Amino acid sequence: MKPMRTLIVEDEKSNVELLEHFLTKYSPNVEVIDKCLTFDTALHYLKTHTPDLVLLDIMLDKSTSFEILSTLKKINFQIIFVTAHEEYAIKAFQFNTTDYLLKPIQIEELILAINRAYERMEQSIHLNQEELNHIQHTTTGKNPLQFVTIANMDRVNFVKKEDINYCKSSGRYTEFFLVDGKKMVASKTLGDYEAQLKNDDFFRIHNSYLVNLAYIINISKKDGNYCQLNDGTKLPVSRRRMDSLIKYLRVE
Repeated sequence: MKPMRTLIVEDEKSNVELLEHFLTKYSPNVEVIDKCLTFDTALHYLKTHTPDLVLLDIMLDKSTSFEILSTLKKINFQIIFVTAHEEYAIKAFQFNTTDYLLKPIQIEELILAINRAYERMEQSIHLNQEELNHIQHTTTGKNPLQFVTIANMDRVNFVKKEDINYCKSSGRYTEFFLVDGKKMVASKTLGDYEAQLKNDDFFRIHNSYLVNLAYIINISKKDGNYCQLNDGTKLPVSRRRMDSLIKYLRVE
């Protein structure tokens, strides 16, 4: 049996390692030929290479993977999408030309999806543009991706954006402080999350802090710049970011 030359596209390193481990251990008909952890590297790779199979996370660091697929002249490889939203996946994946896996990945489902992809490869069945448009519209048209992936070496958590109070930089890691008082640590930098959340009313008030603007109750310019959240937390606002914050909030 000829192994499927497989590319993993996933922006969480821990998820990449887990998928590669599962594939190596449980899918002898798969050969992992490369891994892409960013939108840009995946875009470049798929424009210059043709794998047999791509395990493709829907939500990447800069945009969705549909933006990558839409730039390709032809999709002549198998695709297994990876998603965290079952209700959208059930509606979207109605075709026998592709498959999906729900996070967290289950070994049995992965094996079944791989076997189906192999059968499609043998029969030269590929995803067409009409089907791709349907999947893209169904999975993203209702804005289902209102969550943040908080991943470290131990586990991957999916947290709603409105449940995040603020984030704090901790070197190469980011600490998440949630509205219920819980704290989580992610193995990505605060800058990574700023890029992901900046269009969702999160604001980088300081080199070390990214705050959910929905929970700010006041801003003080006296005794040092700071903002106060509705749970009483006071966070510093850097001098150079204060004017931008006030302008963004339109309070002047």
